[in-house]
Amino acid sequence: MVNLSEVNYVAVLIATAATMILGFLWYSPVLFGNAWAKLRNLKMEEMSGGGAMTYVLTALTALGGAFVLALLLTIGEKTTLVSGLTVGLLIGVSISLKIGMNYLFENAKLPLYLITIGYHLVSYIAAGLIIGAMQ
Repeated sequence: MVNLSEVNYVAVLIATAATMILGFLWYSPVLFGNAWAKLRNLKMEEMSGGGAMTYVLTALTALGGAFVLALLLTIGEKTTLVSGLTVGLLIGVSISLKIGMNYLFENAKLPLYLITIGYHLVSYIAAGLIIGAMQ
């Protein structure tokens, strides 16, 4: 049974911040931003990054994902780095597979799919490690 009292809310906030920072880097020219933009037929100069509400909603989705991950980790007897890594990986794989359904119907290019799911896999693994280490 899930247990709200076992959730480390500081770990959830740190995992949320890590997810946001990773997203900023992942979709910037530092990592995959240029390739992502090209595959989307966009120019980096044309991308505004969205308004303030975009960032608020993005932070809330990252917070929700980190919270669900932390909540799932309360099901086991003890939360560890390994259990955090495992559950983070499983959530990332599950989300990646579901995103694949959309990409198939959109007839999107494989590299675009790999960039997108790569972010979700890495962010959930990182969040799992953070929460697993702290919870």
